[in-house]
Amino acid sequence: MKPISISEQMMFTTVRLTAGSSCGTGFFYNFIYGDKFVPTIITNKHVVNNNPIEMVSFALHLMSEEGEPIENKNITLSTEWHFHSTHDLCFCYINSVLDKVREITGKSVFYIPITDSIIPSFEQLNDLSAIEEIVMIGYPIGLWDETNNFPIFRKGYTASHPAYDFNRKGIGLLDIAAFPGSSGSPVFILNENSYSDKKGNIFMNRNRVYFLGIQFAVPVYNAKGNIGVENIPTQQVLKSETPLMTNLAYYIKSDALKEFRDIIEKMI
Repeated sequence: MKPISISEQMMFTTVRLTAGSSCGTGFFYNFIYGDKFVPTIITNKHVVNNNPIEMVSFALHLMSEEGEPIENKNITLSTEWHFHSTHDLCFCYINSVLDKVREITGKSVFYIPITDSIIPSFEQLNDLSAIEEIVMIGYPIGLWDETNNFPIFRKGYTASHPAYDFNRKGIGLLDIAAFPGSSGSPVFILNENSYSDKKGNIFMNRNRVYFLGIQFAVPVYNAKGNIGVENIPTQQVLKSETPLMTNLAYYIKSDALKEFRDIIEKMI
């Protein structure tokens, strides 16, 4: 299948990551510097077990000579992860992954990366309403289309205004259920064909896509009524005290990736 629409292209933006018993979501991201770009995969630190040198399995799509996705390939490599200074985020360079796949299969990896071009500016965030429909893409409870290696799309809403931080700097809140495996899922505002703004203007035959951020944690409460914040687990775990889900989730705003951009720029 040749991806045409924006949502079809997003089917090739994420990658299912497993590290030991951990399972989570990563996504392809190209940092662009003039006419050069640096391909990376971004996820949460806890998806790679907070280990900067972790053995990770990547579920990838291979590319045909015509430049279309064909068969799938799973590859496991010891990968170096670069950690964000304040947020539960990390990235790895993927040239070694791409080279290894090419060496083994003779084919390239098919993926469609996110870029800075869809990170909303403050002005664009301020033009949004408090309640916007969002799309989250990932692998909740490790579930995915195993035959085609496709992720799961989920819809929800912003639970706090995207232009404002929710209690912590660089954090927002979503009205969406999150499960083990959802960690690292990219979150978008995606309007295909038409959308309306908060002033009531309707834009027909136009697309709008903003990369809001990366989901990483959920607010939970227990049977005693105590409320806390927990990282989304990367595996199903039985506990003596079961946390009750709130169907809310925290995300790290995409603006946090500027730190990675600066790190890479210094290295190149």
